[in-house]
Amino acid sequence: MSDEKVVAALRAAFTGYEKNDFGPMIGLLADDFRFEMSDSLPYGGVFTGRAEFEGWWAHVNAKWQYFRYEAHEIAEAGDTIAVPVRTDALSPDGIRMQNEHMFLFTVHDGQIVFCRLYADTARGRDVMAGREPQRFARSTS
Repeated sequence: MSDEKVVAALRAAFTGYEKNDFGPMIGLLADDFRFEMSDSLPYGGVFTGRAEFEGWWAHVNAKWQYFRYEAHEIAEAGDTIAVPVRTDALSPDGIRMQNEHMFLFTVHDGQIVFCRLYADTARGRDVMAGREPQRFARSTS
């Protein structure tokens, strides 16, 4: 079942890199909205409610010169919406990080009730520690 308002809000939030507009998405968060991200980064953890989510986002913005998204697609499956994105971020040390993330949302009655962010936290930790992201050659065996 498509929720066009939520899809439009997610498209605004995660499309266009420097044009990312999170306002419409934040406006659709349920009072008991829950956001989860791996705690292997200094801004990871579980956040409940709009205020905690906005605090999380402010913390992320404080750790990076910029952190932007470009959605590959927005895929709906019932009450679940998957948003795979390419990130483009710049650390305070001037190290650019491009990465792949996946936002997995749950929607109920036109409101976003849950989101889990899946990200390559090792790459993020490298960059936040002032190192170029470590990459490994593809295994040939």
